[in-house]
Amino acid sequence: MRDFDYYRPGSAKEASRLLAGTSGTSAKAGGTDLLPMLKAGVAEVRGVVNLLGVEELEGITVSGEEISIGATTTIASLAENKELRRAAPGVAKAARLTATPLIRNRATLGGNLAQRPRCWYFRNQEYPCLKKGGATCYAREGENKYHAIFENFMCCMVHPSNLAPALWTHEARVHVIGPRGERSIPMNRFFARPGEKPDSEVRLNPGEVITRVTLKPRGPRSGSSYVEVREKQSFDWALVSAACHLTLDGGGRVERCAVVVSSVAPVPLRRWEAEHVISGRKITEESALEAGEAALEGASPLRDNAYKLRMLKACVADAILEAGRRAEEK
Repeated sequence: MRDFDYYRPGSAKEASRLLAGTSGTSAKAGGTDLLPMLKAGVAEVRGVVNLLGVEELEGITVSGEEISIGATTTIASLAENKELRRAAPGVAKAARLTATPLIRNRATLGGNLAQRPRCWYFRNQEYPCLKKGGATCYAREGENKYHAIFENFMCCMVHPSNLAPALWTHEARVHVIGPRGERSIPMNRFFARPGEKPDSEVRLNPGEVITRVTLKPRGPRSGSSYVEVREKQSFDWALVSAACHLTLDGGGRVERCAVVVSSVAPVPLRRWEAEHVISGRKITEESALEAGEAALEGASPLRDNAYKLRMLKACVADAILEAGRRAEEK
């Protein structure tokens, strides 16, 4: 690891100024992604801007109209917050399933959303893959057991954030500050596909810093859920994940529904096909499985990952059933 300058800003605005005005500088919060990449030689920086200690970036506020979560709030805080567990149980569950207790105590919301791909070709400095400025996705013809089954025509990476799909179903917005001021980005527009922005997975402009994420709490007769499948129950990345947030009408039928899946494409994907199948119907195992089957539309598995099709169908069905149970309880 090479030497670098280290900055401790007192505000988000100062952090933005440092990032915009110093070439080769990266932001750091928990450091659970940046530091391993620096040690592995995959990333190089001339300076690091430490966001921890900037008070305006911390904390969770839950009201009847909005939930606001600071970007440097730890994943452990999300998992343990009782108000968040009532208002957005799918988000809290996604946090509880993240990594290990040690990492959850360090990793932050902003870092979880903006982390780099976990593809082993990207993380190995010996492979000049497309995401590192090369011309080849080595996973396409190489080891692709854990890679994308959707939108894998250019880059076969899968989106690594498990919080992203759960937040998306709650109509989350990512708030940022940069040289041109503040703006908010809907979660469905926050993530960049490989062809749009090869050197990043998020639509942040130079010098912009994530300050907070806002989302809508569940209302009457609504429920949210998050389901993932891993190869092992201890610390592991999701093979497939699905989040659902739905509202039932007075007759117990689905009035509104959002289903977002992840770990199956370079970005989280909203599965409108599944929502169309379940809308207007009562939630049963049969209708949930039909929605899960619809979620597979457009999939194009690689040589070694067709097993994800069965997993995705089951994850979507389970997410719908779990969200439905919570909606009936409220």
